[in-house]
Amino acid sequence: MAPLIAWTYFVPLRFALPAALLVWGATALRVQRLLSDPPRPRWVVRWLDEPMFWHWGGGVLALPLTLLCGVVAVGLGLAGCSAAPATGSWPPSGVASLGFALALLTSGYGIWVRRRFVRVRTISVTIPGLAPGFDGYRIAHVSDLHIGSHDDRSRGLEWAGRVSALRADLVAVTGDLVTSGTAYYADAAEVVASFHGNDGVYVVMGNHDQWNNDALTREVEARGPRVLKNESVVLERGSARLVIAGVDDAYTDKDDIDRTLAGRPAGVPTVLLAHYPDFFRHAARHGVELTLSGHTHGGQFGLPFWADRLNLAVALGQRARGLLAVGRHQSYVNAGLGTTGPPIRLGVAPEIAVIVLRCPGSEMPPGLANVPTTIVTTSE
Repeated sequence: MAPLIAWTYFVPLRFALPAALLVWGATALRVQRLLSDPPRPRWVVRWLDEPMFWHWGGGVLALPLTLLCGVVAVGLGLAGCSAAPATGSWPPSGVASLGFALALLTSGYGIWVRRRFVRVRTISVTIPGLAPGFDGYRIAHVSDLHIGSHDDRSRGLEWAGRVSALRADLVAVTGDLVTSGTAYYADAAEVVASFHGNDGVYVVMGNHDQWNNDALTREVEARGPRVLKNESVVLERGSARLVIAGVDDAYTDKDDIDRTLAGRPAGVPTVLLAHYPDFFRHAARHGVELTLSGHTHGGQFGLPFWADRLNLAVALGQRARGLLAVGRHQSYVNAGLGTTGPPIRLGVAPEIAVIVLRCPGSEMPPGLANVPTTIVTTSE
């Protein structure tokens, strides 16, 4: 409504209304196409899709920003501010135009700036029972790549370059490799295979990966990374051991925590990869020391400066991102790299997390990337 009011400030209603309906129809069709995400030429994405979502984002944000502009205008008028417009000189269409302009500016920032600047976070996590041989072990944790028409192969390879430059001991990818459909399976697999960790790349699948999960798994594993489907491996450094486990997709009821942890050596700390943050409850009941998850994108849409508390994920009753500790059990939820739905991020940066495992009371500086590690499969 606010964009329509704003348009009438420049053109008659008889022209503004059909134009608004045409834009609305085109946007509805494009949003529907996101469900299958067929390949589109890059120029179409850049010059048609992104401007359309720019306008869509402006339309969504226009109402609250228009109301804010109206409140400010009224407040300035009541305060007798000399900068306030003269009485009657600021019609509703003028307020709507200002609100819509601010909404477009914010939407454009979310599409072309915020979602492209990745934040690298380093988090030290103390693991009860961690052997000194794994003190300082560095896990590069990424999630929700959503490789597709908006975050394509080239952008994914840029992310992979940044991850590989961290020289982590291990790379953990917690699901949603693609956005929708099967068209980008090979591209997503190539991106995942371009991550580098000294002890390899381990992957679990998310809900967006289930269109033909067996095919996607084959594409990924043919290039080297290991997809964990209700299974685990043991990393060994001399007498020190660490379990890396991965649970399959809960959305399709493929998850089996008992099978995932079968054969786990007693007393050996476990790092569990699980796409959904809610799986932390099950992991804690099974004695898992650290769970790495994604799925929420950190909310993807959050109020700037307060995005950790006021975001879409929190509004839906989900954990958005960050580290949570409940007793000796901990969980880290990654804000992800890609987007789902509209290619917009507001207040929530895309993220690469470096999880540094520490022994209780350790003062050893992190960084044991050159220590040899043996990998032993413990479950099928």
